[in-house]
Amino acid sequence: MKRFIIALLAICTGISAMAQQEYKATVFGAKSDGLTDNTATIQRAIDRISEQGGGTLVFYVGRYVTGAVELKSNVTIRLASSAVLVASPNIYSYKGRKALITAAEGAENVGIKGPGVIEGSKEGLLESIESQVSKGYLPEGTPVPALVDLSDAKSAKVEKVKFWQPAGEWLKGCEGVENVVFIGDKCITAEGKTVKIVK
Repeated sequence: MKRFIIALLAICTGISAMAQQEYKATVFGAKSDGLTDNTATIQRAIDRISEQGGGTLVFYVGRYVTGAVELKSNVTIRLASSAVLVASPNIYSYKGRKALITAAEGAENVGIKGPGVIEGSKEGLLESIESQVSKGYLPEGTPVPALVDLSDAKSAKVEKVKFWQPAGEWLKGCEGVENVVFIGDKCITAEGKTVKIVK
């Protein structure tokens, strides 16, 4: 019995260590030049990290352009100081999703950490939508994607992230509060404080 408990503790410790492992985004091929579209690269990294049991995908100094990506269970994105995740100004980069960063339905233990920045390409994205609507490629009233919406996750956490130039209504019912994302039935500020939802 004692050996069984020791073995079980070793397994749990190994799983915990794996879940806390950090992975550099550049190792997966992400470019921080502010020009390269990293959408596919970032999504592959998220998928791989989730398959390995979880961990943190870390972005260091630079500007990483991306379209919509979906967080999977046990994956956190961390934006180090001077790291900026830049939203693509092309509406088709969002693949019909409601935000730049979403969570897979039922995903657990997902998150985004600062102190870096998630930057919306407000003018470019609005122009892209307007252009495609005027040409008849998109319907009138096409929704403008938010920066972050983790409402499909079972558990999520957002800490110390700065948000710049969101193109759309991304406060998700949090009246009069800036730097807020909507997670489940709570509005959480970038400082991690929960605020009242206005129905």
